[in-house]
Amino acid sequence: MDKEYIILEKINENQNISQRQLAQKTGLSLGSINILLKKMIKEGLIKVENIPANRVAYMLTPKGMVEKANKTYTYIKHHYTVIHETKEKIKNVLYNQLEELQDEEKLYIVFKDDEISQLTKTSITELELHFKENIISIDEKMNQLKYNKGLLIVSNDRDYEKYQSLGYRVMNILEKL
Repeated sequence: MDKEYIILEKINENQNISQRQLAQKTGLSLGSINILLKKMIKEGLIKVENIPANRVAYMLTPKGMVEKANKTYTYIKHHYTVIHETKEKIKNVLYNQLEELQDEEKLYIVFKDDEISQLTKTSITELELHFKENIISIDEKMNQLKYNKGLLIVSNDRDYEKYQSLGYRVMNILEKL
């Protein structure tokens, strides 16, 4: 994430934050914080006001607020683009796997409580209806697979190794993205 955005966000949350606190909250070095603050003051993104007890308060200027909003927009736009592209890649992987299935075979997809599972679920809802008939969502208990043929799709190496050791035909979807 953009270092300047993080600093703008922390100053917006607490104008009385010290450089040391900024360093702790952002994971940046104290020297980096000092350099970035000086740069941002020079650019007019923040201003400094002396307060009692030899401390300073940092405040976002109107220009700083606009810059923070622009950085937020850019960040969100970038991440939505990545999410959309990943979803399209998942759909392509599913289409390709569905086309390779033999008669009576199905795709079994193990869903977890993670981001890739959520993107996979969304991708499935966007597939053409006739493809959805060959996709079966399952939980980790795997009861359905004892009696059916097909390809098991997982989203991590641990599940891949676990189910492969049980004799299932398995694919880790992350390796195909």
